[in-house]
Amino acid sequence: MSSLHPLSHAQQSLWFLYRLAPDAAVYNTGVALTVRSAVDLPALERAIEATAERHDMLRSLFAEHDGRAARTVADRHPLGLELRELPGLTDERFRTAVRDALREPFRLERDGAFRFVLLRRGAEDAVLLMAGHHIGTDATSNWLILRDLLQSYRRLVDGRELDLAPLTADYDDYTARERDLLGSPRGARMEQYWHDFCAGAIPAEIPTDRPRPTSPGYRGSTHHLDLSGPRVAGLRELALADGVSLFSLLLGILQGLLHRYTRQNAFLVGAPTTTRLSPATREVVGNFINTLLFRADLAPGASFRDAARAADAQVKAGLGRVGYPFELLTRTVNRPRTGAGSALCRITFNMIGTSSPDPLLRLLLDAADGAPAEFAGLRIAPFELPQAEGQLDLAVNVRQSVDSLAVDFRYDVDLFDEATVERFAGYFVRAVDAALADPDAAVARLTLVDAAAMDRMFGFATGGGGRRVG
Repeated sequence: MSSLHPLSHAQQSLWFLYRLAPDAAVYNTGVALTVRSAVDLPALERAIEATAERHDMLRSLFAEHDGRAARTVADRHPLGLELRELPGLTDERFRTAVRDALREPFRLERDGAFRFVLLRRGAEDAVLLMAGHHIGTDATSNWLILRDLLQSYRRLVDGRELDLAPLTADYDDYTARERDLLGSPRGARMEQYWHDFCAGAIPAEIPTDRPRPTSPGYRGSTHHLDLSGPRVAGLRELALADGVSLFSLLLGILQGLLHRYTRQNAFLVGAPTTTRLSPATREVVGNFINTLLFRADLAPGASFRDAARAADAQVKAGLGRVGYPFELLTRTVNRPRTGAGSALCRITFNMIGTSSPDPLLRLLLDAADGAPAEFAGLRIAPFELPQAEGQLDLAVNVRQSVDSLAVDFRYDVDLFDEATVERFAGYFVRAVDAALADPDAAVARLTLVDAAAMDRMFGFATGGGGRRVG
């Protein structure tokens, strides 16, 4: 066991939440692959060892020492590969078994923040799961682990030597840079910027179906929708014509919808953003996530175009100050995080694209559902995992592929009924359509409920001289 390694501010926050609810799975993350070919178990076990040798976060344990949380690094991954034989399960029960394996609590003090599980129904019918706790990983880290694992596996089954190059940096370098930044004049300027930015603002929230509980249940679900091809093309054309990113356009549309739906203004929406900014950290496994805040101050008559341009300006300004930890901000503005989340952020927006040239990442993001592809000598396909459900009130996540936008609305089931989130998702589509039809139309004039729905709600006929109340 090595010496103590300090935690980043993001890790300190996740340790706090872990101690509040050690059995909760809300901060479990991971990737899974359907495997439609035989797996060489000894080679897979050795590939896991080799990947853990390269990335010390996979060998890390977390605990408190003299009242302060820290990590220690073991000589090898604490768990190795777990094999679960599940012959005869139906497809639905098999999917449930995989998702249950993701949700199993971590014991960070004993087993670390990662586990590898092969769930097998037959010799050529399995799912390989890499599950992690967010204290040790993020989405990019998950891809790095999976890539190194499969490349090592391929070399082993081919009888070749392993060739994972040693890293030139580690997570300790990142925590040291964070500490240096916060003690510098630049860090002080960042702090002042975010304090001024948040002054007088409230977290965006939509009306709940039930009162907010005094303690979180960490239970969530997801409503999914796919934006049509013409909508996607239209959004990309509009963003290009206006000189804003697609992210900024969709964020502005969401902010406009929230303003129209709730009548709130001067509200904050968060966006999980990478802090993996140094070339030296591109290959490092760890938690490199910070939450950027975006503020909506929509003037009377503001349009969707106005909202998108304001969002784009905030994106550019915020990215230059992304190094200031969100968790530290919540304390210094006297709105500390509780078990139910931060009082600065209850709704987030995120978008994942396919700009990475990494062939495995592109395969997993762009592959058709259930269509296996050859990679590292295996026939694999992505296996969808429900993740980050119930962390906040609502998280809107967009997955962008070559010709589609898939949108997940992840929500807290203690607060919302499924029908409420489904209805809000429908409003989001209406807002997209309104922005495409006339980006200069006032957000406040967005019609959320169509005529047919009004008739169903109030029982008025659409014709025959009937009067409608709106």
